[in-house]
Amino acid sequence: MVKVAAVLLAGLSWAPLIARAQTTAPPSPPSSSPAPASAAAPAWKQIYENSQTLFYVDAGSVQQTGQYNIAALLEYKIPRVIGGVQVWSAISRMKISCDEKRMATVDNTLYALRMGTGKVVISQTTGDLWHPPQPGSLGEIIWNAVCEKK
Repeated sequence: MVKVAAVLLAGLSWAPLIARAQTTAPPSPPSSSPAPASAAAPAWKQIYENSQTLFYVDAGSVQQTGQYNIAALLEYKIPRVIGGVQVWSAISRMKISCDEKRMATVDNTLYALRMGTGKVVISQTTGDLWHPPQPGSLGEIIWNAVCEKK
């Protein structure tokens, strides 16, 4: 279980985002209002759970073949404090190639509330390059959820 969380931080490029947040001045306290609605709200589908976190993909973006832009959500069961601000969730936007079995994280955004809502604590692009998902990693779980035929 710990391996999945560690791979999440490395494999989905959240570690640099968290490190940067911890070295910057803390932002103002989070508001309780939800994030502005986008054109289409994500339809989150849970794909994994451990003792500390829940993991979701946007079910509206799940396909069986080709290359896709998807969103993955990590939600903490107990919030983390990063840069002096409480963080309940993070959304990672990713590119996934089902045909070539590879993926890349585009950006990560940490949120003050559950399910990717509330004030944005920090958001950062990753510069991640295409790579195959590591066997047994959260990246592989995400790739399988997006690409495997049901």
